[in-house]
Amino acid sequence: MRWWRQRKESEQDLERELRSDLELEAEEQRENGLSPEEAGYAARRKFGNVTLIREEIYRMDSIELLETVIQDLRHGLRVLRKSPGVTILSVLSIALGIGLTAGMFSVGDAMLLRPMPFHRPSELLMASSRGDDGRPFLYGFPDYVDMAAAGRDLVELAAYQQRGAMLAAGDDTERVLVDSVTPNYFSLLGVRSLLGQASLDAVVGRPQVVLGYRLWQRRFGGDANVVGRPVLLNRKAFVVAGVMPEEFYGIVRGIATDVWMSNDAWFNVMGNRNDQVYRGGQFEIVARLKPGVTAQHAAAALDSAIRGPGKHKPAPVGATATVLESKFAPNWVTDILFGGGLMVALSLVLFVACANVAQLRLAQAESRRKELGIRLAIGAGGWRVVGQLLVESLLLSLAGAGSGVLLARLLMGKASEFLAAGRVNVDYGIRLDYRLLAYTLVAVLLSVLFSGLAPARHAVKLNLAEVLKSEQRATGPRRGWHKEMLLIGQIAVSVALFGTAAMFLVSLSHAVAVRPGLDPQKKLLVMSVGPGLRMAPAAWCEQVCERMAAVTGVRGATYARRLPLSGSGWGWTARVEIPGQAPLAVPENDVGGSYFALMGTRVLAGRGIDTNDRPGTTRVAVVSQAFVRQVLPARNPVGEWVKIGGQMRQVVGIAEDGPSKELHEPPPPFVYLPYGQAPDSGDITLIVETGGEPLALAHAVRDELERYDPGAEVYSTQTLKRQMDEALSQDRTMASAAGMLGIFGVVLTGAGLFGVLTYAVSRRAREFGLRMALGAQPTEIQRMVITESLRIAAWGIPIGLILLAGAGSYMRSWLLGITPANPMVYVGSAAAVLALTLLAAWTPAVRATHVDPMAALRDQ
Repeated sequence: MRWWRQRKESEQDLERELRSDLELEAEEQRENGLSPEEAGYAARRKFGNVTLIREEIYRMDSIELLETVIQDLRHGLRVLRKSPGVTILSVLSIALGIGLTAGMFSVGDAMLLRPMPFHRPSELLMASSRGDDGRPFLYGFPDYVDMAAAGRDLVELAAYQQRGAMLAAGDDTERVLVDSVTPNYFSLLGVRSLLGQASLDAVVGRPQVVLGYRLWQRRFGGDANVVGRPVLLNRKAFVVAGVMPEEFYGIVRGIATDVWMSNDAWFNVMGNRNDQVYRGGQFEIVARLKPGVTAQHAAAALDSAIRGPGKHKPAPVGATATVLESKFAPNWVTDILFGGGLMVALSLVLFVACANVAQLRLAQAESRRKELGIRLAIGAGGWRVVGQLLVESLLLSLAGAGSGVLLARLLMGKASEFLAAGRVNVDYGIRLDYRLLAYTLVAVLLSVLFSGLAPARHAVKLNLAEVLKSEQRATGPRRGWHKEMLLIGQIAVSVALFGTAAMFLVSLSHAVAVRPGLDPQKKLLVMSVGPGLRMAPAAWCEQVCERMAAVTGVRGATYARRLPLSGSGWGWTARVEIPGQAPLAVPENDVGGSYFALMGTRVLAGRGIDTNDRPGTTRVAVVSQAFVRQVLPARNPVGEWVKIGGQMRQVVGIAEDGPSKELHEPPPPFVYLPYGQAPDSGDITLIVETGGEPLALAHAVRDELERYDPGAEVYSTQTLKRQMDEALSQDRTMASAAGMLGIFGVVLTGAGLFGVLTYAVSRRAREFGLRMALGAQPTEIQRMVITESLRIAAWGIPIGLILLAGAGSYMRSWLLGITPANPMVYVGSAAAVLALTLLAAWTPAVRATHVDPMAALRDQ
């Protein structure tokens, strides 16, 4: 404030000094015989431009840049207040542009582009091996032991598997995701705990666990004293050793691990000793090479350790058996193909928003031609005027960016909920961080340039003599090429965005129509459970299903290892060996009697699995249509014997095809085995058909299960409809995002075109009035305006179709049931944008006919 007072006093002193000098010069002119009025004119002519002198002294005696910026900001705010409608529309356009693009960027960044939170992630490798059928397989723990021993001088390995357990903390229990890991897991990744220690070593004979950040917040309220506290997992006591930081959620992107425990605790304390000796397990292996060792050398040594008699992993012929790949560092292919495509799409959306603002700012600059001309005439430099206009654009962009960040946060929250679909362990970490703020800053700078340079260029090219003599009117269709280019660009981008949205919506409709090898309309309650009674799993399931079928409102019950599209357990395969053919790993499911009837899976030949297919009876299998086509073509396989999983089985039926992992995959060869005749996997899914809403009977069904087996654990309960919704979540996400961007682009383009045509009509009001006074019909005037808009659309639509073709080729792998070259998409997109152009032009065209010809003649 002191500096400001001093500045004001200095300005007042300068003003007094200049006034005094002028008065002295005028007095001298009066003494030379001039009249007082003539003396004043002569003094000002001799003294020179007072404003320029004041500005020059001001620059010499001030912090020029700071005060110039302050002046421009104050003037910019006054200008924006004078046109509240233009200001509000501009801020809304930028807010929508930055908000949508920032929200989309945060989702894409979190799902694919953000580096994993490991130490030197580029050096962390993932091991992958293939069998003689050419398919990759997961490792058993004995494989890890053999590989670690064989590669101890070449590479350091760590193994993990993702399983589930019931956590009891206080009075509540919940199903949590557990990573069973080797002791060196955290040290190999190079991650540290937020609280306590990232250590899984037992302390005084008590096994320890490390909690994930999200579980710590959800169940323990972020209590810093949780370290050292006891917790129960599957009724086994553990001690909390530490809590991991928020950014570390495990190795699998988007899947947040709740609890980490040592493999030793998983095998011996949790009672999963089979996992310690079974070679067909669910372990994955990560590695770091030792200095001077190549990935190929280490991979060859590791591969040799898992091949040989008794290890059930014959090597493929003519293919690389085991590789060590970098999957955690930024991948240039992914970054360029996805990240580059994402940035191009977001840039186009931002262009539409900024072009809209630029159009409004150009129209505003037209109405300020005289003001800008006077400023240039009295000595303001061209760069000074450009700076002022850019500052006004900066104010608009900052206001829009603030609102846009709020919109982006809302979209990010909705996207997180949408992707999670109620699954507590799905978390991609979509949140406000420095990467999003950096993107927003770049977006603000781009919006300032895009929306400010066109008006600035227009200002510095003003003809001062013409501006100072002219009135703010026009009698011709003046429109600079830059204005037309902005409109053409907006229309082109709108065509591409609309067509992209149409492709994803069609793809979503096809995904919804996919029949997943069952009846998706069935009212089914799906429960993942673990028995408490020590008995054969198949016998336990049979008795539980009999009791559940007796519950009022229940139509029937069955069981299986997993359901299709459940997102878990579908790496499980059975080895199929046919004489004269290469071995094949085929996805399989173990199911109980009445599974096919209750699930609505159609049996096309033979029979399904029934309750008579028990241990000790003939080993049987039901195969899918794809299995018949690929493995047993040109004959009826019902009754044939096939070696499946190392055992000869008789094919008793053929079931309909269906995807097993996700809806976009072609139906694979598939095998159904009787649950009682399959190896015990430890996984049980109970399936209950109800007459009404399945969740309404969930409590009664669980009560019946508890009465039969008080020690049984219910890991999860959901409906088939919810499971199908989860399977469709990716398609719905893409369709929603594309649809949102498509609507945004089309609406903003329509608004921009409407605004430009309305302004052009207002400028040419006198011309239209004269034309009608001379005999022009209203339809001719309307045709003039509409033809002008169609001429712009005739340039923009073909360019947009070219952009759409490029986008379609890029998105090919994400689409289902529609090709990027589908002509209906192109025709529909062009027609929709053409209709939008006509709609935007109609009101200005009608308004042009409402000009009073007599008023135009009087004005002339």
